[in-house]
Amino acid sequence: MSSSASSSPSSSSPSKQADDPLPDPAALLKESSTTTKDLKSVHLVQSVAGKIAEMPVKRLEGDLSREPAPAAKGNAKITIMAAEVEIAFVEFDRRLYVALPGEGFKDYGPTSNVYDVAAMLDPNTGLANMMSDFIDPKAEGRETVGGQQTIRVSGKVTADAVNKIVPLDTTKRMSTTVWIQESGDHQLVQAMLGPSKDDYIEMFFSNWNVPVTVDKPALA
Repeated sequence: MSSSASSSPSSSSPSKQADDPLPDPAALLKESSTTTKDLKSVHLVQSVAGKIAEMPVKRLEGDLSREPAPAAKGNAKITIMAAEVEIAFVEFDRRLYVALPGEGFKDYGPTSNVYDVAAMLDPNTGLANMMSDFIDPKAEGRETVGGQQTIRVSGKVTADAVNKIVPLDTTKRMSTTVWIQESGDHQLVQAMLGPSKDDYIEMFFSNWNVPVTVDKPALA
């Protein structure tokens, strides 16, 4: 995979300031949503815990960009006919290109037919929209995630906001937790959402606005 940084995110750990007063969660979500709306690119590490039948992508690591157009590239582990397969993928010009093990890239059609991961950066329907859609948010504590000092905020998000980020086809509000930088630009560092405490999707974000170049792959 091509990435300016592909290190795995560190596990969350309590900070020394855990007893300090926490910021207002609604205000923090608003600030982070505004920052994320302007986000041009990001590095994503995503994984599925438990069983989520609607989500064929079990793990994904890649770079996402929305300028000059939505695009992404990276590696993923997907389920094909009950078997897990490692692939390389490229999203370019709203089409998905996939290379199976030992094969070259092939055109798998419109990204909307599979999983449009680059859509996370859409300023109107992506992650920024999800964070502005929180219902009854609660600030739960401080944690260090991937070297970033964050505030953990939990609440529920509407089905529409969730489905525009990940293809879960849910019809109910979904429990969601986000970890947001406490200072600076209030970037989104981590997100976790799912139908239950044992079945969820976890996302780690880094390399905010680091330039990403995605080219259309040569086809096999």
